[in-house]
Amino acid sequence: MKKIVMILVCSALAIRSGAQVISLSETFNSYCAVLGENYPVNWSEYDIFSDPLIAWTCGPTEGRGTSPTTTSPGIMCTNYDGVNYYQDTAWLFTPQLNLSFYTGDIYLQFDSKYILGEGRFSVLVSNDYQAGWSPDTAIGMHTWYDASSSITPVLGNVGTSDWVTYVVNLTAFKSAPMYVAFRYTSSATGQSTWILDNVYTTQTTGIPAVEKNSLSLVVIGQSSPEQVTLSYNVPVAANYQLVMYNMMGSVVYKEAISAQPGAVTHTINGLDLNAGMYLVKMGNDLVYNTAKVIIR
Repeated sequence: MKKIVMILVCSALAIRSGAQVISLSETFNSYCAVLGENYPVNWSEYDIFSDPLIAWTCGPTEGRGTSPTTTSPGIMCTNYDGVNYYQDTAWLFTPQLNLSFYTGDIYLQFDSKYILGEGRFSVLVSNDYQAGWSPDTAIGMHTWYDASSSITPVLGNVGTSDWVTYVVNLTAFKSAPMYVAFRYTSSATGQSTWILDNVYTTQTTGIPAVEKNSLSLVVIGQSSPEQVTLSYNVPVAANYQLVMYNMMGSVVYKEAISAQPGAVTHTINGLDLNAGMYLVKMGNDLVYNTAKVIIR
C-alpha cells in the first residue's frame, strides 16, 4: 500500500461527525431514494471547492439492481453540470469503524461502476483522521493510506462501465478506529461519473459481517435454479433487505421487504441459478440472519 501525507490547502467542508460503528451494511436504499445530499447516518462528504461545487449525491435510480436491467438507489459523483466539465476532488467517508474485536481478516466490500472515463478513483484508509479536518491537508499530521493497489479485483484508474463487486482488506488497520474514504478526482477535459452501492464489512469475502440478532430465516423445500422458498419471522415491523450471494461474493438477487412480526413464507421466482451453494441474507442495520441454499 502507498502511504500518503497530503499537504494541499483546500476548503469547502461538508462533513458530519458521528459515533463509531462496528460494521457496515449500507445499500443506500433508504437514504438515497430521493435525489440530493441526504447521506446515510454518520456518512459524510468533503469537496475541494470549485464553481459549481462538485459533491457526492444520491441517485434514486443509479444503484445496482437485482438484474442488469433493473436499478436501485446508489450514491454518485460527477463533474458535469449539463454544460461544462470541472476539475475537482470529492471525498466520501464511511462512519468511523471500530473493527478491533473481529478475529481473523476483515474486509470492506462494495459495488462500483463508472460512466465515461475521465475521472480517477481511489480508496483510502486512515486511523488518525478526525472528523472536521480537511482530508487533503496535514492538519494534525493525519495520514491516509492508499489501499487501491490491494483491492480485488484491480480497481484501476478509471474503474469499469459494468457493475463489479470489489473487496479491500482492512485487517492491517483494525487495531484502531478508522475511516475509509472513496476519493473521486475529475478533470476539466471530459465527463466522469463514479457510482457506489452496497458497502459492507465482511469477514468472508462476499458475506457481510453484521451484528446478528433475533430474526428467523430458513429455506423451505427443494430449491431449483428458478425458484427458492424461504420462511422468515422478523422481531419488529421495519424495512429489510433480502440479498442472495454466490460463493464468489456476487449478488445474484436482491429485494426490499417491508415486514411485520409473524411467520411468513416468501417465494423468490424468476431466478437463473447455476448448480452450487448460495447464501441468503435478510436484515437491516439492527438485525440479520442468513441461510444456505443448495441448487442441484
